[in-house]
This record gives sequence, C-alpha cells and structure tokens, in this order.
Amino acid sequence: MAPHEFTIFLDRAPSDEEYDVLYEVGFDDSTPGTHAGRGLIHVHREAESLVEAIISVCLDAVRAGFQVVALEDEDLVSLKTVAERVGRTYESVRLLAHGKRGPGGFPPVQSGDGWTLVSWAATADWFRQHYGTDVTSDERERTLAAADHLLRARALGIDLTPLVPLAAA
Repeated sequence: MAPHEFTIFLDRAPSDEEYDVLYEVGFDDSTPGTHAGRGLIHVHREAESLVEAIISVCLDAVRAGFQVVALEDEDLVSLKTVAERVGRTYESVRLLAHGKRGPGGFPPVQSGDGWTLVSWAATADWFRQHYGTDVTSDERERTLAAADHLLRARALGIDLTPLVPLAAA
C-alpha cells in the first residue's frame, strides 16, 4: 500500500452534519472543506494504486450521499506554459499547435476569447515522441487527467457504460 494525495470536488458543499457522515464512511484520512461554494476534499489515501485510491474515494462519497464531479489536476495549460516547460518560444509552440510547423498531430487545442489550452500530459508525450524533449509528465498526471475527464463527463449525465469494453481492450 502506498499513500496517494489528490483533491476531489463534490456535487455540493457539505452541511455540518454531512461532515460527520463523510468522516464515518471513510474520509478519516482526508480534509474536507469548501471553495467558492463547492465541496472539496483533500485526500490522503493508502491504496495499491492511484486508480484504486480514486475509485475508493468515489465509492465513499456515494455512500455519504455525494457525487464526485471532478478531480483537481493541472493538465490543462496554456501554450505559454507549454513553451516555458519545453524551452521554446511561445510563437514556436503556437505554430506547432496550429499545424503551421513541425510534424503535425499536435494534441487538440481548446480555444476561446484569445486563449488556447492543451492537455499537458498529451502535449508532453507529443514533444517526447517527435522531438525527444525531456519534459515531466508522469503516470500520476496522466491518471489524474483521465479520471478528471471521466468524472466530469459522468457529472454531465453522459452514460459511460458503452466505454467499459474499451477499457479492457
């Protein structure tokens, strides 16, 4: 068993009585709280793997009458942050991201009013594969990012059951 630390977001802020329920169902290893009206729990869980820790936390939350709607991770980053992490200029990364330079296949970007975000885990892997760039993106970051995406999809009411066979492939 190894210790795993991460933060989850609940579907609502706990009431005073619900803090006791959270403790009783298994969050005695964690620190619950609120931020901007949302319930959150800083988890310190012993488990065989990070995935097992996340699953046990989600099950404990359900037993307490909550739903985990997200995990805190630092996967979405700006192109400026990517440039800093890989030692390139912003313009170089921007051109790569928009397919105007490089080998193509840059991880998908999410753009809005003057901003662009990318998955750091996917981008770090892309730079490693295409340029041999030694950047930090580890299994923990990828696991947290993937779990966060799944939890957010579930919170939106998306039925993930058809994806279960894909997990075994």
